[in-house]
Amino acid sequence: MNDTKLLVFTDLDGTLLDHDSYTTAPAGEALALLKEHRIPLIFNTSKTRAEAAHLREQLGNSDPFATENGSCLSIPDHYFSGVGSNETCHTTIFGSFYSQVRQALCNIRSEYGFEFTGFGDMTVNEVSACTGLDLEESERAKERDCSEPLIWSDSDENLELFQRLLTARNLHLTQGGRFHHVSSSGDKGLAVKWLTDHFRGEFPDTQFITIGLGDGANDLPMLEAVDYPVLISSDHGHAPKCGHIKNLKITDAPGPVGWNIEIIKLIKAFL
Repeated sequence: MNDTKLLVFTDLDGTLLDHDSYTTAPAGEALALLKEHRIPLIFNTSKTRAEAAHLREQLGNSDPFATENGSCLSIPDHYFSGVGSNETCHTTIFGSFYSQVRQALCNIRSEYGFEFTGFGDMTVNEVSACTGLDLEESERAKERDCSEPLIWSDSDENLELFQRLLTARNLHLTQGGRFHHVSSSGDKGLAVKWLTDHFRGEFPDTQFITIGLGDGANDLPMLEAVDYPVLISSDHGHAPKCGHIKNLKITDAPGPVGWNIEIIKLIKAFL
């Protein structure tokens, strides 16, 4: 149908990227089909702008992308009418900046003695050790705009108190595949809604069908916001509770293997 267009929103770690090797190779066929049909592939990830930009360059991707769990949205120059600058991308940050988030976390830890370690507490080598990223990738992971990943080493009871303290400071906690993430505003669902509205405004005669793929609890707002939600199964035991999401498809295969299968099915179904 000429007046129908797909929009694909995807998580990266454990979804398009293999959980351990970070490769996209098993998704090669689906990635090629998306390019062939000019279907926007929109990263919606907990990764940083620097990390996402590097992967976009590797994949030849030129679409908008959301980073740090929807707290930061980047749109290529003149991708939409009225969104232009002298920079490569126009970037919008929802809520507090990274320095403010870090200060709040340091204050809470100092006052309550919670045991956690954020990326801001780690050296590049330590980030590499806990993520499996190489040193260059770990440098990019530390280039943060507005959120902090952390390793929680304290009790579940204290985690509940920590979450309440964050809420009192207009911060919130989300669970990713490897880390907890603290930010002040935005989530992956907000990124889906904001960008979908802009596509519809830019092309009012086109029916947009949204697809979302993710594997973790931080992906739930995205899966709740799209027309066709796909939960990528995980072999690392952190599947979120998502029985409330209508039309949810759960893949048989994890990571980019499952991603590849489902994207091919959806493209064949609609195009």
